[in-house]
Amino acid sequence: MKDRISAFIAIVLLASLAGVSYWYSQTTRLGKLAVAVSREGPDFVVNGVTLTQFDDTGRAVNRLHANQLTHFAADDRSELVQPRMISLRPNQPQVEARSRTALVESGGERVVLSGDVVVTRAPGADDSPMQLRSQSLVAIPDLDRYSTDVAVEVERGDSVVRSVGMDYDNIARTVKFRSNVRGTIASTAPALEASR
Repeated sequence: MKDRISAFIAIVLLASLAGVSYWYSQTTRLGKLAVAVSREGPDFVVNGVTLTQFDDTGRAVNRLHANQLTHFAADDRSELVQPRMISLRPNQPQVEARSRTALVESGGERVVLSGDVVVTRAPGADDSPMQLRSQSLVAIPDLDRYSTDVAVEVERGDSVVRSVGMDYDNIARTVKFRSNVRGTIASTAPALEASR
């Protein structure tokens, strides 16, 4: 009987020791994971990132590539290095926007591109390709719209227009120049052949 009581006490002690050891290992492991996110610093940094936005039918409508993405949880913004945004909307000419840096705000609703911004629109069925250059540009990817308040140069075919400020809507295919507009518009009329 004494042997059974001793064995029972030993089993209870070993089980208690195992339970306390497990509890201790879990609390220290979880304690290391529960690191507070800094209010000033980034909560994560990703190198070589590609993000794709899909519509309700599962079709890709926008794609974003960047050499580096740094996300800040305090205000839900992301800073991008060497970003490249591509509009993939069906039945619309593809638009690609590149810059040295970008700031993504409001969960991706607004992207502020900065430094050597180049936007290229592929040719449409009856349209020449278009390229615009500026030092700063705001993109609204969901609406496929781009705007700037600073100097911009737009080339379309043989036409070149320079302006301070511009609004471009890729879906409506319209460009609105705001001020100090200067440029050369190439004729769309067919060239006349010289008579012999």
